[in-house]
Amino acid sequence: MINIPAWEQRYPYPTADGSFIQTWLVKNWDINKWIRELKVLKEADMNYLILAPSVVDERNSLSKAIYPSKLRWIEKSEYDTIEACLSACESLDLKVFLGLNEDRHWWQMKEEDNDWFLGEMQRGNEIASEIYSRYKNRYPKTFFGWYFVWEFSSLHLKTSSYQIAFAQAFSLQLDFLSELDPTMPLMFCPYMVDTEKTPDEMYETWSTFFDHARLRPGDIFCPQDAVGAGWLKLDNFVEYFAACKKAANKVPGLLFWSDAETFCQETWTSTTKDRFLSQLKLSSNLVDNYVTFSYCHYFSPYIVPKGYHKAYLEYVRLGKLVKETVTPPNVEWTYKDGQIVLFWDRQNIDDICGYLIYQDGIFKKKLQPKPKRDSEFVLADSYKDTPSSKETSFSVVAYDYKGNKAVPVCVKVSI
Repeated sequence: MINIPAWEQRYPYPTADGSFIQTWLVKNWDINKWIRELKVLKEADMNYLILAPSVVDERNSLSKAIYPSKLRWIEKSEYDTIEACLSACESLDLKVFLGLNEDRHWWQMKEEDNDWFLGEMQRGNEIASEIYSRYKNRYPKTFFGWYFVWEFSSLHLKTSSYQIAFAQAFSLQLDFLSELDPTMPLMFCPYMVDTEKTPDEMYETWSTFFDHARLRPGDIFCPQDAVGAGWLKLDNFVEYFAACKKAANKVPGLLFWSDAETFCQETWTSTTKDRFLSQLKLSSNLVDNYVTFSYCHYFSPYIVPKGYHKAYLEYVRLGKLVKETVTPPNVEWTYKDGQIVLFWDRQNIDDICGYLIYQDGIFKKKLQPKPKRDSEFVLADSYKDTPSSKETSFSVVAYDYKGNKAVPVCVKVSI
């Protein structure tokens, strides 16, 4: 029997089917604000939302929850973010994965912290029990699954002893969730770093982990493609995904998805659609479906300029991006207060995403608006630099949301 990937059942070309949304962004959102945001995902024909975490643990102080928990070790909160999310998602027919607890100590964890991590799994189980009893009966279809917040990586899974210990802790939570409701899948999204392990080493790593983790049919192994973070690259992430897929195939019924990154970590800006679609297409022969980290944070028209969402809707509709000519700026320069100043007339942000600046052929800076909730975005119209010589040349390259670039505008400067 031929297994047709979920993405191929939707369209003959790969598309995103969901988005993460982090709890710091949605703090105190009312139902109307939730619906406004989620309509963006529905316009892009997505089916899933991942909300995480539900609780932030703090050493030596009370944990903080996004719902009115009654657990004694959690600070009391009146506002119910989970309720607002589930209600809005139900009205728009979106399925929700809820994450449990996290703690910043995870990023400094050592092997001797294993007992601490087992304790965090037990805390997560208490949270899961409370959340399940509060919401599942009222939102049986919308409250779809769980998200494992702790991000396993090649930095954490260094040795076989680490891999086995983490698999046992992971299973402690998974076994509890199975007893709570075996119909609800668990999604987990690890990441890999190409300077830490090779694809073959990652295959061995995940094989050991899976040998000791009690995963169930329908659970979702969804690695971050790490292209936005830079831990992997466009030209090598598929090799790592192939290794993950090979290991995942040993687990009966385990689904293999991709967590496609929508950002550029070196500048914390949104990526243009050409790179994002390359991430989808390059892994399409390996994965069953795609979620994003994160459409809501880097492509939503309520947090970045509207051109990102508009360009993606064009791709969903046509299966391609229509090539367009980008108008270059008319660049002039002056020398003021010991600095070279390039300047140009401000262009239309509906058409132009940003600018790349080069000096003597060497890349210097990307000028692109960063995400900011409900902001009126404007494009840069100048660039300043301290001269390193009396004569130099600059190039300014305008680009659009699809990744189309204008002809470089070259300026020779003599001071």
